[in-house]
Amino acid sequence: MGNKRIAINGQFTARKMTGQERFAYEIVKELDLIVDAKDWVLVVPKDAVNIPKLYNIPIIKYGRVKGSLWEQVYFFYYTFRHNLLSLNLCSVMPVLKPGIICIHDLSYKVNPQYFKTVYSFISMLWHRVLFRFAWWFSPFILTVSEFSKQQMIDCYKVDADKIVVVGNGWEHFTRIKEDETIKERKPNLFSKPYFFSLGSLAPNKNIDWVLKIAQNHPQYIFNIAGRNGLKEYGLNYNEEDFPNVNFLGYITDGEIKYLMANCKAFIFPSFFEGFGIPPLEALSVGAKIIVSNTSCLPEIFGDSAYYIDPHNYNINLDSLLNTSVNDRQLVLNRFHFRIFAKKIYDRILKLNKQS
Repeated sequence: MGNKRIAINGQFTARKMTGQERFAYEIVKELDLIVDAKDWVLVVPKDAVNIPKLYNIPIIKYGRVKGSLWEQVYFFYYTFRHNLLSLNLCSVMPVLKPGIICIHDLSYKVNPQYFKTVYSFISMLWHRVLFRFAWWFSPFILTVSEFSKQQMIDCYKVDADKIVVVGNGWEHFTRIKEDETIKERKPNLFSKPYFFSLGSLAPNKNIDWVLKIAQNHPQYIFNIAGRNGLKEYGLNYNEEDFPNVNFLGYITDGEIKYLMANCKAFIFPSFFEGFGIPPLEALSVGAKIIVSNTSCLPEIFGDSAYYIDPHNYNINLDSLLNTSVNDRQLVLNRFHFRIFAKKIYDRILKLNKQS
């Protein structure tokens, strides 16, 4: 690989597995199968808990501080000391030695209304600084949708040739075994046909839409995983007003997969997404998906999803699901971590030829 030796930023291995962490974890596993080991290393914090099992790329445990400080101090020092180009897959990189970075979305730039707490406001400002460094100094930038690429061009006038669009996959979901015992342990979740969604405190996830739609569809149950009740979502509603809504709190991946596979449809009413892995996972187990007609979602799911306006609560779900959509396989065939790892590797090889 010439003179470009790569250090993968492994800070994601010390965090909870959410969307960006899943992307990094799976991309690293796929890169492990195709790269030349002598030119690559995965650098992780000493307290890492989600380290992928690799057969080729060596893993170095280095430094023990939490959060982004590890990237800015220990990971930076390691890449500087060994003269390595960093590959950063979770929207953060060392500012003193910028490398290749995957910026998953520009919510920090285009949705300032989502960052109301002191911590989130500081995080927004920090990411804006990081992104500026990426535009100026990164050899190239990764993102996960054409939608996000266009936002980078529109907001920051980034050269289109500097941005490489990759994406997410669903292969990891095949490794998860459905936990059908949830039906025996929690029969109330299945007493009527049900819709399923994953709740989040993030304001862009629009859990409010599910609640208001539930009120208009008393013939169905709406199972929401993530938090234990309305107060945890910061919503000032009375739970008595939603008798057909179950707040499941944290549930396992196996339980999520079973609920997805057996629901009437998986609901994903986000105002804004950089990609949207959960609907892809739902498609992979044969579920119908109801997603917003906003941001990148129509690009990702094409004609294989049922679309809603996330601001419109006057929707009849039965009528919506009676419309026809394309075969889910048209989407699933396009999105594999293997494909995108190869695309990243090829771009790095191209970078070597140019240097």
